[in-house]
Amino acid sequence: MSSTDNHGNLQLGGIAAGTLDEIDLAILHVLQESGRASNQEIGESVGLSPSAVSRRVQALETAGVILGYQAVVNDTCLRRGMTVFVRVTLERQSAIALNAFESAVKKSGSIFFCHLMAGQYDYLLQMKVADTSDYERLHREELSSLPGVARLESNFSVRNVIDSGRAIGLLKIP
Repeated sequence: MSSTDNHGNLQLGGIAAGTLDEIDLAILHVLQESGRASNQEIGESVGLSPSAVSRRVQALETAGVILGYQAVVNDTCLRRGMTVFVRVTLERQSAIALNAFESAVKKSGSIFFCHLMAGQYDYLLQMKVADTSDYERLHREELSSLPGVARLESNFSVRNVIDSGRAIGLLKIP
């Protein structure tokens, strides 16, 4: 999906990395606000015809800029209203230990995010649970059996202040 051009610049499906224009950014902004917006609605917002929007969206998808579309679900309705962050320290940081841990985490249906970290601990996990009893069960049944774990440190979120996967919101769009 990615390659380099004649000058060594990274190409994402034909769009050079870092070369999204203002219209591309505006389209991304609209889609992040409303992933179900029609080409007509996007076009009205960014000043393009629906067919031009369709071509640009398809190019952004092909380039891997748009990775997919998803519904944002209310976790409380699924009895997963409590967010838990778990800091994990492994016994050792060899490639074998890291791979074993990551493979086990990927098989878990309870861990929503896993980040390899730099600093005091090795991984940061994010889980959604119904309550502390639910977390205790997951801790006993899943987390404590992850391979190579030396230490687990859990923190419960009191309240969500910002929940936005909208990276484009960090960019200035004129």
